[in-house]
Amino acid sequence: MKKESQTSRNRAAAAVLALEQGGPIALPTRKKQPIRVVAPTLGKIARYQQKVLTWIRKKRNERLTLMFIPHNELRIRNYHISNLTLIILGSLLAIVLVVSTFLVIRHNSTIQEIDKLRISHKDAELQFAKVRQEIIELSKSYEEIRQNLAALQSLSQGNGENPVSGMDTFSAQLAELQQKAEQNKDPEKIPLEIFLMNRMLHDMELSRGSLLKVQEYIKKRERVLKNTPTIWPVEGYIVNPYGFVRLAHRLSVGYNPGVDIAVPHGAAVFATAPGIVVSINREANLTYTVRIRHNYGYETVYKGIGQVTVSQEEKVNKGEQIGHVGHADDNFESILHYEVHIGAEAVNPLPYLPLAGA
Repeated sequence: MKKESQTSRNRAAAAVLALEQGGPIALPTRKKQPIRVVAPTLGKIARYQQKVLTWIRKKRNERLTLMFIPHNELRIRNYHISNLTLIILGSLLAIVLVVSTFLVIRHNSTIQEIDKLRISHKDAELQFAKVRQEIIELSKSYEEIRQNLAALQSLSQGNGENPVSGMDTFSAQLAELQQKAEQNKDPEKIPLEIFLMNRMLHDMELSRGSLLKVQEYIKKRERVLKNTPTIWPVEGYIVNPYGFVRLAHRLSVGYNPGVDIAVPHGAAVFATAPGIVVSINREANLTYTVRIRHNYGYETVYKGIGQVTVSQEEKVNKGEQIGHVGHADDNFESILHYEVHIGAEAVNPLPYLPLAGA
């Protein structure tokens, strides 16, 4: 029994010594097999904490004496400050310096950002002024377009009178709005350019109906022009105009219901509008007269054709060849006589013929 108790005391002493040195501890088990527990980290932490506490106790008791000695014979003043107080004050001063440095750097970066924003704001103001001027110019141009559209609509309706231009009124309103915008800088007021854009959008909506009417009118006019004799039947020059003329080859005055066009012998003759060949008659001077009926009451007559290339009741297109100019027995040159009829009445063909080069 004494030997076992002595052995137990020896094991406990060895365990305490190992714990102080940070070494492994051997603990007995029921089967008398020791378990080794490694605790070097716990030992290091304990020793470090012990050293810190010892240093704090030592420094807490130490003091720094500040002595103020005046030049005269006044009393000398002594101030005792503990090292712990100095450490706390130094730590606070370091924290204040770090925070102040951070705030100064942050303030400088903020000032730089503000300067960049000011420069960007100036650039934006310049760009906005350019945009405003472009919107004003666009509004003026659109006002002219709107007036031209109104005039075109008036012509399409057959009024024949140009409406009163509103450019002067618009310029006066624009000048007044610009003056008010410069005098009143209230940000809650609607800017001038926004007002102009809204006005243009409103006018565009109103002009849409006018454009549709003009488009419909143009389509109708296009159909009419396609069926109107508006091209030259031959390439030549007019020797006898419409009306009362002196006939050079007959030395007499007579009424010419059309125009006489001098051309080279055998020149091609073309239909001046789409239609149907209603008659082909052979004249006494051995030439042919071709009559073509068109839409909208038009009818054209071609006299002096020596060779006909179409047949009666045949449909022809505008610009399609219908024959060649011949040579009459009673004339020294080849002439095509061309007439335009509206209903049963012959009219002057000149207004229907395009100008040279047109």
